[in-house]
Amino acid sequence: MEALGKVRTFEQFRQDFPRWLINVRNPVDLFTLQPSYIVSQVFCIVGAFVCLAHALRQGGRWPYLWFASVLSGMLIEGSMYFSPYGETIWLSPTAVDLFDQRIPIFIFFVSFWAVSKLRLKCRWSEHIAVGMLVVLFDVPFDMVSIKYLHWTLHETEPLLSERIYSVPWTLLLFFAVTTFTFSYLFHNMRKWMDPAPHNNRWAAGPIRSELVAAIGAASISLSIGSALFLAFNYPLHTVLGIPKKVIVIGVFLGALTIFWKFDRKSNRSGPSSQSFMDHLLNGYIVGHFLLYLGLAIALNPRDVVSSGRHQPIGNCRNATSPNTDLCLDSFNRSYYDFHCVAMPPQEGAYWYTICGTSYGNHPEFLYVMIVITFVATLIHWTIHYDFPPEPAELILL
Repeated sequence: MEALGKVRTFEQFRQDFPRWLINVRNPVDLFTLQPSYIVSQVFCIVGAFVCLAHALRQGGRWPYLWFASVLSGMLIEGSMYFSPYGETIWLSPTAVDLFDQRIPIFIFFVSFWAVSKLRLKCRWSEHIAVGMLVVLFDVPFDMVSIKYLHWTLHETEPLLSERIYSVPWTLLLFFAVTTFTFSYLFHNMRKWMDPAPHNNRWAAGPIRSELVAAIGAASISLSIGSALFLAFNYPLHTVLGIPKKVIVIGVFLGALTIFWKFDRKSNRSGPSSQSFMDHLLNGYIVGHFLLYLGLAIALNPRDVVSSGRHQPIGNCRNATSPNTDLCLDSFNRSYYDFHCVAMPPQEGAYWYTICGTSYGNHPEFLYVMIVITFVATLIHWTIHYDFPPEPAELILL
């Protein structure tokens, strides 16, 4: 515990924590400081194995999708941690850290599983639906994770400046367009590699084609998704000065309108039989939203203590100090402060302790979480269990 709480510069951090591939810590100590973080990690790890078990049972392309999702997630996360332009996110220490303590071992899959049941006639709307469901899945996760200091974001990065309940608007747009691109490439790269017609688009093709599609979708979607993100953000925000939240809301409303239009003409039929693994995965999806709602109800973010890598502390009075550094005189104290330590970290600190802060309006935060949980549960219940009636049933009606 003492090793976690020690203040270190970047150089001291390198000395105390060499660049090991895997770093292991006592989870009991971490749970004492950040119980919500440990609970969230365990839930995510269990979910990953549930998705893997479901993919293996489904067979076909589903195991390749699971592999591609994991690879894509690592590439997206890695782009934030290993960017040549500097770090933009710092995660609190976990029980197991990978790659120089930057990536913790703990969303795509469940969104694909849901959208596959919609059977939309327009494939473009299917890719949009995947992106929207990923955002829906991510919002409560980010709201709680940022508020409870599971990770901290760059305080002086303009792209992350506009936030909704601690979550940057641009991050939601980035996830949506990147996932949209991933979905498009995952399905179409296999088609380009194996042009033979497939009656079932989830039936596996040749291993070579499937691996190329999986690896290609995971690796290329990040670049194309980033380009799409910039295509929205640069002309509208940088050139025209439109606020980021207005851009994101506009894009999402347009996407949802397209999705609604084609969902009215979907090929859904049912009811279809569902296995135990189907029900387990569906239950995990709903449990995801209930978990973060429960954490927001049960725990006080002011009790959270995060000792680890954070934005480097700069000199507020030095005009030559990099704008990537954190100025203690002007940073936003609604996200965290230093009330739980004897004194704030000094200039140059890179590994130090920060303290959680109370909600600005706890009932409002809970209300938003409840609305998201209700909407998400209703959407997933409708997708997985509320099928349209058969023609014979319509005649009887």
